[in-house]
Amino acid sequence: MTQAVLDNTKIAITAGIITVYNFSALTGEFTGSGDEYLAVGVGIPAYSTDIDPGESEAGYVAVFTESGWQQEEDHRGENVYSTTDHSVSVIDYIGAIKDGFTSAVPASAYDIWNGSAWVTDATAQHVADVTAAELYAQQLVDAAMSSISVIQLKLQAGRALTNAETTKLNTTLDYIDAVNAVDKSTAPDVSWPESPEVLAS
Repeated sequence: MTQAVLDNTKIAITAGIITVYNFSALTGEFTGSGDEYLAVGVGIPAYSTDIDPGESEAGYVAVFTESGWQQEEDHRGENVYSTTDHSVSVIDYIGAIKDGFTSAVPASAYDIWNGSAWVTDATAQHVADVTAAELYAQQLVDAAMSSISVIQLKLQAGRALTNAETTKLNTTLDYIDAVNAVDKSTAPDVSWPESPEVLAS
């Protein structure tokens, strides 16, 4: 079969077969190739060219522009993270990763972006650790107080306590004092007092 010959406006001046390379009307990316028969005076189909895009390396895609084929980065389907709030999104566009996002995964909720990498804000993390330790201490105290609520009611009613109840009351109060005395500023490395067995009885 005769090879089609095109003029400089891509109109056939000799009828025949020509290989065309198709591209997306939306993104310009290469979508495949095929042979077309062109009669004299007929141009190549819309959204196609007679220019071969060549092979694309992994992570790249050929995109047709006014100046011809360009190899563009293709990260579509990859997760990226906002450098301002850590929010994750999936790339749905062709090209380099947009400013304000990175494919690097932050190591913690306290990481900040320094322009090239995540670095942990040690001060913010320590403040959060201390806050968590203080909350945990309050939970321990609340649980201990709950364990002696009946004994406290008996005392308020003026009723006598048994030896076992007195022991439990004193042991629990000592435990609460020990929890309150813990240095939470060393969080997350905090040494908590051992819960007395009486709390479980």
